[in-house]
Amino acid sequence: MPEVDRQVTLDSAVTEEMRKRGLMSRMPLSQAFVVEGAHLYGQLLDFEDLVADKGQETETSHRRLLSFLNMHYRVWDSIVDGDDGDRVDYHGARLHAVIDSPSGDPAAQIARAVALARKLTEAAQKVGQAHGFPSRIRFGIDHGRCLAMTTGRGAHEKDTLFLGRPANHAAKLVGSGSDQGIFLTETAQKRAAAGAVRKSAGIMTLDEAYVQDAVKRYGFDSLDRTASAVARDSAEPSFQFKRPALPLSTVKFAELTPANSIRMGMASIFADIDGFTNFVDQSIQGGSQQIREAVKIVHVIREELNAVLKEDFGGKRVRFIGDCIHGCVAEGERADDAAKSVRQAVLCATAMRSSFDLCLETIAPSAPIDLAVGIEYGQTPMTRLGQRGEDSIRCAASKATIEAERTQQAIEHGGIRLGAVATGIADPAVRKHFSSGRLMSFDSASDLLWTPQAPAVQILRHEPAARPHAASKKSFRG
Repeated sequence: MPEVDRQVTLDSAVTEEMRKRGLMSRMPLSQAFVVEGAHLYGQLLDFEDLVADKGQETETSHRRLLSFLNMHYRVWDSIVDGDDGDRVDYHGARLHAVIDSPSGDPAAQIARAVALARKLTEAAQKVGQAHGFPSRIRFGIDHGRCLAMTTGRGAHEKDTLFLGRPANHAAKLVGSGSDQGIFLTETAQKRAAAGAVRKSAGIMTLDEAYVQDAVKRYGFDSLDRTASAVARDSAEPSFQFKRPALPLSTVKFAELTPANSIRMGMASIFADIDGFTNFVDQSIQGGSQQIREAVKIVHVIREELNAVLKEDFGGKRVRFIGDCIHGCVAEGERADDAAKSVRQAVLCATAMRSSFDLCLETIAPSAPIDLAVGIEYGQTPMTRLGQRGEDSIRCAASKATIEAERTQQAIEHGGIRLGAVATGIADPAVRKHFSSGRLMSFDSASDLLWTPQAPAVQILRHEPAARPHAASKKSFRG
């Protein structure tokens, strides 16, 4: 892990030069910042309807889905062209942006975020009408302090993270409904300017006069220019798929383009650090030393989970999303092996459990955090979208990625759960022990699945006298 700069400070340490470079490249691994601002999440509501055609995921439906995302990503990318806001991350149909100026003025930051949301809505409508795509978006806004840092290795595989309550609550708000519009959390409502919200039909909604005033004050000209350019651009990218050579870990996102995309049956894994938002908030309140400890824990756990996925199980990390890692595992040299992919994903999850426990034992034995993993299987395309170069977006988008995340979110505290498709295709032992419940250690899982590396198998290799006993137990289990 990197040596973390002891000067962990408020966002005043984020210089103008760093702001203009954009979040993807402005924070080195050795630095972290506590940034106060408005967090904006936008969800493309029609995303799931485009994944499949008449209930079936095909190359045609996936091409249309990726074209849809690429169009919106190109518009959203323009947020970093000025000082009005910073695009933090994309994840499938979701955008995360942060507004941290004017510094020290929560009401103005929230107004700027509201204006950005309205301008993004108008831009989506413009490019959607031009290219025949739906354009409904739901936005969620919260305000407060988050821990900002960069994790990952390699020019094309770094992720900028904003960890803490504001980012988490804005994301939950945008995911809690299917109505389009702009919605503020209770915290954001209290910190917004007087008259920003009013009660309508028993719920608090944004006042339209407030929204219009915010739009007049904050122009986002670069966004308007980009939306007009995308609307005029009739040359949509041609998405061409190939089946990659396995393991997936050998795939390099830097080499992927729309014309050189991959697609095959994959097990999608979402591993979330449960309780980490509260842990980060307490660390921010505790001061610089506790913040440094939180940063250290993030680096260690993030890179260790990624190493387990990549080095031990041949999987591919798509990205870190807040306090979650999204990756994919695939098996089958010449044809997709769905059952084996799910089995490998389950073993990977249990290895993450053992590695996670080792990390906590080494660096933070009393940290009140746990690991929750959701797994689903399906045909999945993987490529890069939006701007070319380092700011292009690593993307894996399918029903499997949607349901794996949804399955993980349904877990209370730590544990493991398989999606409906993964459960149906899993072999009986996997279905019996890992469909839902406690996420056990790798050694225990290996014993139950009778893998070559299982401790029980190793004992039998070195102690032949144990074979009759093991055989009788195996027969009894059958």
